[in-house]
Amino acid sequence: MLSTTLVHRCPHCQGERLYKNGHTVRGAQRAKCKDCQRTFTLAPKGPRHSPALKKQVLSAYQDRMSIRGIHRTFGVCYQTVMKWLGEKSRATPGIQRHALAQPARRRA
Repeated sequence: MLSTTLVHRCPHCQGERLYKNGHTVRGAQRAKCKDCQRTFTLAPKGPRHSPALKKQVLSAYQDRMSIRGIHRTFGVCYQTVMKWLGEKSRATPGIQRHALAQPARRRA
């Protein structure tokens, strides 16, 4: 019987001295590098939502569907929709930003 050994490396410094450091919200194993002290996910999972769904959600928002309605219809979290709106407004200079998608202002 053959066995294979999987060696994980730090994506930042390529070090092999790692230790387990809990799990992410989605259940993936986290690790911490003993050399550079950075944490990372050992086997990251892909994006949760497909680009096609993202396109549908943004199109529904442009068709004046409420964010709460988008949440009920597509099952996408409110914060995710707001993040996508912020990305779209930064990528397209002619589009006016949504008031809630703007970065928070610091108070003095």
